[in-house]
Amino acid sequence: MIMVLYLMIYSIAEWKLRTKLEEENETVPDQKGKPTKRTTTRWIFFTFQGITELNTQNEGEIESEILNMEDIHWKILSLMGEKYENIYL
Repeated sequence: MIMVLYLMIYSIAEWKLRTKLEEENETVPDQKGKPTKRTTTRWIFFTFQGITELNTQNEGEIESEILNMEDIHWKILSLMGEKYENIYL
């Protein structure tokens, strides 16, 4: 049952991104670097590998910074919606 729920969420995210790519007439690079409007969620997750959060404490205040974010990541997040962008801001 958990696997079915996971696959449903996975496919909804893929559908949402593909729909938004089509509406905005945008593309993202595929595995070969060619632009595509029919990307997979697996590939999107793979492109987000290596992004980390750095927390530093300065004068008792904790500051958080996201490392290794590139333009393509911000583009994908903006296509997915404001809720997704806020996670990385």
